[in-house]
Amino acid sequence: MQKRKIILTTLVALFSTSNFADEISTTGQNISPVPAPVQEHISRLMEEDMQFNQSQRLLSQQLVLAKLRLEMAKIKNEAAELNPVSAMPIMNDGPSGEEPKTESAPVDEPRVMMLSQIAGITKAAVSVGTKTVFVRIGEVFSANGKRYTVHQDKNGQHSYVQEISR
Repeated sequence: MQKRKIILTTLVALFSTSNFADEISTTGQNISPVPAPVQEHISRLMEEDMQFNQSQRLLSQQLVLAKLRLEMAKIKNEAAELNPVSAMPIMNDGPSGEEPKTESAPVDEPRVMMLSQIAGITKAAVSVGTKTVFVRIGEVFSANGKRYTVHQDKNGQHSYVQEISR
């Protein structure tokens, strides 16, 4: 491509300085000058080059998008495979007449997912069901018809959500 552009530029420079344009005879009428066949060829080559570059960019962008979609599909499949495995209950060796007891927190209870500090303001990302709410430390927020607040321990390393009594 680079050689092609250099050759085209050289041809344009040579023909513009020579008397090639003077050799085209015109009649006595006021007719706009007819471009030389070489100049038309050069302009057509430049247009084709531009169209090629645009098509190449478009196809490369589509290729990147397709690769990203494939990666997302793989990640979703892996996550779907992992979820059924982790959701299986653990069997206890207790008596067969008792049901196994799970001591996990209810799913609907809010929990702190992460802390972020932007411009000196610390906010916590709190997961409430399928939503995520961003609140300041100590700020009261409502979820599931109850009022909660986010607290940190003395070291500031661990955060937790605490229900406020009415």
